This record gives sequence, structure tokens and C-alpha cells, in this order.
Amino acid sequence: MPIKKYVILDSNPKAVGNNDFILLGLKAIGFARGCPMLFGGTADAKDGPVDGKNFALNVIKRETWEETLENIEVNQVVRYQTYPDEISVYTSNDFIFTGQVTLGGEFAWIRKVSKGKLKAYFKNKPSATKDMFAQELFSMTADPNIDPTEGEFEAYLGSSSLSALYSYCKETCK
Repeated sequence: MPIKKYVILDSNPKAVGNNDFILLGLKAIGFARGCPMLFGGTADAKDGPVDGKNFALNVIKRETWEETLENIEVNQVVRYQTYPDEISVYTSNDFIFTGQVTLGGEFAWIRKVSKGKLKAYFKNKPSATKDMFAQELFSMTADPNIDPTEGEFEAYLGSSSLSALYSYCKETCK
């Protein structure tokens, strides 16, 4: 099973104010495969050798650039943590976002989610489960054009990327 690598674009990983944000991509195809999700990366031969110095950055930079139709350019990544199910999460606070949110293509749109709102959520609901967090996150980024079926939502709840995002937000938005 290949290792899954994701990047969370966090404007300031150590800050949790209302002006600090996490950038999320929403995939156009299927709720379960993308509703507030992390940007995932799949290696390509042009990214260089797997053990190369900038391999993770090359994969994430290329994938994010392509998947957002050149609206986000990642210039630096740092391995944040490895979670169960072989999920490696990288963070980046060195990225350029054009502000363009209506993308088409693979991603439907990009949303900025306030870390201050996430902090308030976890403060008011310290025992929030991953499923509760998923509902809250979706309502923060609600799109009237996305109407998931129960099956799609259940698949999203079981996704490894939601688990990683929940863990990251619970740890960093305190």
C-alpha cells in the first residue's frame, strides 16, 4: 500500500486567530473524495528520485499547482507528522494563493477556513468526534451545489484524509 502524503496550507501554524487560516481544496468529482479535503500528491517520474532532497516538495508543488489550475504555488513544505494508515502530513506557510476560488477542472473551489473559528469550535465542544468535526467543517465551507448522498458522506467520514485533518486541527487550533 503506498504511503499517502497530504499537505495542509496553513498561513501560520503557530497562530490561531481569526485572520489565520487553513486553505482547503474541494474536489469537483464526488463529495467523499474531496469535500473539505487536503491536497494530496502522487509522485511522478519528473519529481526526481524518491530519496532526493526535494522530492516531497516537488510532488506537492506540482500536484497543487496542477490540481488548482495554477492558483496555488507551494514554495516550501515541512513534514508535520505521520498518522496511522501511513498518512504523512506536510505543512506549508510559504505559498502563493491568487484568490481565485471558482476553479473548475479537478477542484470545484478553494476555501479559506479561519483557525479562530476552529479554535472556538473545539473550545465549545472539547469532546467533538471526527464525525461532528466533519459536519462543522462542511457547514463552514458549505456549497449549495454539493449535495452528498448518505453513502458519499459515510465514505468521507471514513477517509484517511479527514482523520489527518481532524488530528491536525485538534492539535493546532487550541
